[in-house]
Amino acid sequence: MKTRAALFHGAGRPLEVREIELDEPRHHEVLVRIAAVGICGTDLHVVKGEWDRPKPMVLGHEGAGTVEAIGAAVDSLQPGDKVVLSWAPSCGACADCRRGRPAACIELQRAIAAGTRPDGPTGMSLDGEPVYRGTATGALSELLTVDAGVALPVGDDAPLKHAALLGCAALTGVGAVLFQARPDPGATVLVVGAGGVGLFCVQGARIAGAGAIVCVDPLEARLEQAARIGATSTATPEGLPQTLREVAPDGAVDAVGTPQTTELALRWTRNGGRTVLVGLPAAGERLDLDPAEFVRREKELTGSMYGSEDPRRSLPVLLEHVRSGALELEPLVGPTFALDEVNEAIDASLAGLPGRVIVTP
Repeated sequence: MKTRAALFHGAGRPLEVREIELDEPRHHEVLVRIAAVGICGTDLHVVKGEWDRPKPMVLGHEGAGTVEAIGAAVDSLQPGDKVVLSWAPSCGACADCRRGRPAACIELQRAIAAGTRPDGPTGMSLDGEPVYRGTATGALSELLTVDAGVALPVGDDAPLKHAALLGCAALTGVGAVLFQARPDPGATVLVVGAGGVGLFCVQGARIAGAGAIVCVDPLEARLEQAARIGATSTATPEGLPQTLREVAPDGAVDAVGTPQTTELALRWTRNGGRTVLVGLPAAGERLDLDPAEFVRREKELTGSMYGSEDPRRSLPVLLEHVRSGALELEPLVGPTFALDEVNEAIDASLAGLPGRVIVTP
């Protein structure tokens, strides 16, 4: 079948919307008509040339849509079902999948680097040549085939334009706080970065019952948005020492992922506290760590990939918070662009505009 998709050809080059060939869904797959895709920092790393990926590639993995067709072996979904896409299918066999961490699956990580589906071919082509999938998904397309296990039912709990954020930013940010940082009720949490994931970290801290939530970001518009959804204090990096003069964060979450933001998060975590790395760095970046932070000050430094939980278990938790009103999606939806405006969407995301930039294929 044919579908229109946005093709990435290389850093510094605009994405090109083309009609490509998409294979029919295999026995374990479903065909999804994509309604909305969020532009994630992962996509931007590729666009900026900070991660090397095969080309041409359809970027995008934070998506939501409606099932149009199902493979012969699929009994968990039906045409018409509204779904959120998870980019982390479980092979079910490796050690990480067995411990409930499919995002760390070695077969998935290999597929992401190769631009394929976890079980091999891309299922996309142009003029007889493969078209590769960003983050093993390739959601910047009008139609997409995915394994039925990663098309997670969302029902009518949220419009698909809002629900797309659940597929990556919300699962990553809220999950990092609830399932990895695990702040005690009343604790003070520092969130570094008020982009898409950082704003969900703020909400995760609020849902967890944090007594104070400090959000730091260089952009005032983002800080204003963080304050609206739960941050009790906000600061630019330059103003953070003054903001934290009276309180030492019990824990910190780095939602950016540069060595500088990780250093900031670790520095301001109190003795005995935990710092969680969530944002992904550019290829080749390294941390310069002071052992005294861990020996004399007994701090913890750990990471969180995709919310440190199996999306099949964590998404229902997030949907409960959506239904209760504790987890807000609509305020985090930023500028929206059509598929033919995908380059404007990329530019808006690179510019750091508040909210998640959305493409509606």
